[in-house]
Amino acid sequence: MPEGDTYTLAADRIRPVLVGRALTAVSGSAPDVRRHSALLLEATVDGVRTLGKHLLVDLDNGLTIHIHLGMPGRVTLGSAADGPGVRLVLGTEAGAVTVRAAPTVQVDRRKVIDHELRRLGPDVLAPEFDEERFRHQASLYPGDRTVSDFLLDQRVLAGVGNVYKCETLFAEGIEPARTMSTVDSATRDALAERARRLMLPNAHRIDRSTAGRAALWVYEREGWPCLRCGTKIVAGWVGEPARITYWCPGCQL
Repeated sequence: MPEGDTYTLAADRIRPVLVGRALTAVSGSAPDVRRHSALLLEATVDGVRTLGKHLLVDLDNGLTIHIHLGMPGRVTLGSAADGPGVRLVLGTEAGAVTVRAAPTVQVDRRKVIDHELRRLGPDVLAPEFDEERFRHQASLYPGDRTVSDFLLDQRVLAGVGNVYKCETLFAEGIEPARTMSTVDSATRDALAERARRLMLPNAHRIDRSTAGRAALWVYEREGWPCLRCGTKIVAGWVGEPARITYWCPGCQL
């Protein structure tokens, strides 16, 4: 699933093909790509950056290409034939980058896109994590919502998805349906720090691992024994909207 680490890895892969290079080919089915293809063509890529679950390609003419992969989206190296699933192809003399099935491929002025993304909380993978902003956003979170909802809310912490939600709650020993009214500020801080500790080592590698040996503690392990206590992992739909969630009844109280 595309979470913050997936975007960081994608950025790592496409930077050598794009950064500092002129776009020699632009195509794709995304309306903004078709509308602005003349402006994109021959622009030079200034940089590729990420913010939570958002991939941003900055150009030297002041435009930015904003990509959000959703659930089905993928970023690959190499060109592809145009079609409904091919949302964007960027070509340079060094190769090509293709974006498939992404629900959002937006082209606008950089300052406009950056302003829109100000609604997001601090990036969980940022080298300098904005703790003050996180604490402010976290303090405003409704007490009747679950801790599962809290971790998935991109307005509080940008980049955490369902996999790391489950893994973070396991590592902190918190039952997923617990409401935020029962979670104090120290525990909120611990959740953010744990999410960072789990995600940062995975930001630049393909195989995720939170439990060592390319393994996860609880995600998609329903019915298997907990790697820590041996209790069978369970799964259920938690949150609003409900998301499939995995946890250990023995470790998470």
